[in-house]
Formats: sequence, C-alpha cells, structure tokens
Amino acid sequence: MALEIGLEGKMATKAVVPCVDTTVRCIEACERCAAECGTSGDREREKCAVLARDCADIASLSLTLMSRQSRYADAICAAHAQACVACGEMCAKFKHACCVECMNACRACAKECGAYHG
Repeated sequence: MALEIGLEGKMATKAVVPCVDTTVRCIEACERCAAECGTSGDREREKCAVLARDCADIASLSLTLMSRQSRYADAICAAHAQACVACGEMCAKFKHACCVECMNACRACAKECGAYHG
C-alpha cells in the first residue's frame, strides 16, 4: 500500500501506513465483536457491542479525514486512540474469541496510531 497522507499541512511518509493498516484491522475486529456481542443476549456484552461500534465508526472517520488530508485528522485520530483504549479494556473482560480479537486489534491500533499522531 503506497499511501501518503498529509496532516497539518505536511506530507507524511510511509510511516503512516502501519497506522492505516492497524486502523483497518481495528474496524474489522470491532464490527465482528459488535455483531456477535450485540446479539448475545448478555447485557454486559451488549455494552461491549455499543463501544465496539463507536470505535469502528470513529476509526472510519479517522481514515476518511487522513485520506483527504484534513486539518481535523489529528484530533479525530486522538479520539480514535482513546476509543481503542476503552474498547480494548471492555473486551478484556470477556474471553469470547471476538472480544479477544477486538481487544488485540484495539490495543495495537492505539499503540501504532498514538505513536504516529502523538
């Protein structure tokens, strides 16, 4: 993936690619977790689903803003990192495969994107 994204008026190098890649994996994992936990019938897992959906939505917005080199990308990416931390903590409470996958994806995304945008 040869993606170059300019943030805050400067061209980014290929260093942003790992952030984009982990964000895509985060969205996929959060959507799977939301689908499974949201239909589990367990109230706590349904809360997990809501948070996973929020994280996926914020992640999608961050990708959109990065791709158009928006001046707001850094702020939304910071919010996404916060959502990843919260979602990872919520998913850590459960041992279901979807939650473990989501937890790992969120933690990796928060670490990678936080390092790039921080």
